[in-house]
Amino acid sequence: MFSRLHRVVAFIAAACSVSFPVSRSFACSVCQCGDPLFSSSGSNAQPHGAFSFYLEGLVSTKSSGVLPDDPEEPPPPGDRERSFDKELTAYASWTPISRLTLSASVPFKWITITETHDGVSQDHNNHGFGDAAFYVNGTIWQDLEHNPISWVDVRAMVKAPTGQSSKTIAGESDPHIQVGTGSWDFGFGLGAGHHFEHFALYGSLFYRVNTEGSLHYEYGDVFLANLIATSEAFPLFGGLLVRPGAELNLRYNQKDQFRGVNYDHSGGTIVYATPVLEIPLTSNPEQRAPWLRLAIRMPLGDGGLYGHQHEGFVYTAGIGFAF
Repeated sequence: MFSRLHRVVAFIAAACSVSFPVSRSFACSVCQCGDPLFSSSGSNAQPHGAFSFYLEGLVSTKSSGVLPDDPEEPPPPGDRERSFDKELTAYASWTPISRLTLSASVPFKWITITETHDGVSQDHNNHGFGDAAFYVNGTIWQDLEHNPISWVDVRAMVKAPTGQSSKTIAGESDPHIQVGTGSWDFGFGLGAGHHFEHFALYGSLFYRVNTEGSLHYEYGDVFLANLIATSEAFPLFGGLLVRPGAELNLRYNQKDQFRGVNYDHSGGTIVYATPVLEIPLTSNPEQRAPWLRLAIRMPLGDGGLYGHQHEGFVYTAGIGFAF
């Protein structure tokens, strides 16, 4: 019965990761938040020689003022750009030597943007593989060589322009509907964690430098700060384990630039509160086994964003495998 229940839960999570039921609402310039490496494999969790794979589905919505066709001629203030984005991202992590983990991610995106000009709306759609990212994560200090209680990590990231970034859709080449940016981007950061008796705390800081990409568009640099609390796993019913958690995710973006001019409806500061539920697919909490992860990022207001921007909830569901 236990294994059958696990198979049912895994099937439901895999289906959810492809398409969450979400109402279409309010467009986004590289909306990022959270800590993708922590979400995909945890922190300091992989032993020497281990490999893990994680597949995550994400749905996000946003509204903003439209991007002007000519930076010198701003559009009417009432014009709006609304996006409904879905992503399915595959993560792979490998720990070739103790304290060093190499990771890579590749997203597949479905983008729908609705532009409203003078009360008339028009939809634009695009889909395809986005930009791949590569990470190096290293533990520079830990109190114990095996199963550490406290540790400090550093990491570096490079994103390659692997996704289509200059596709013409309905006669227009809009940077916001491209699945890739056309730019090489870089990032660096650090994190630290501590295990208490029944829960763990993890914090991370990360800064990403975005360079100019295709269509004369440059996304603003990004600063991310995350505080994550996770409970120890405990049985719920039928031997099924659950591990609840919660996150506070802060994101600050500089304004994007289009043809060297700031895009006024981009950038700013936003904070999310994110309840998380992880379900290890095992009856033994010490075993490295497949797991499910469900989370909802809930924005705590968007008054810190520049111009007209409204961000909706971000829904994620993922399934991971450890080897």
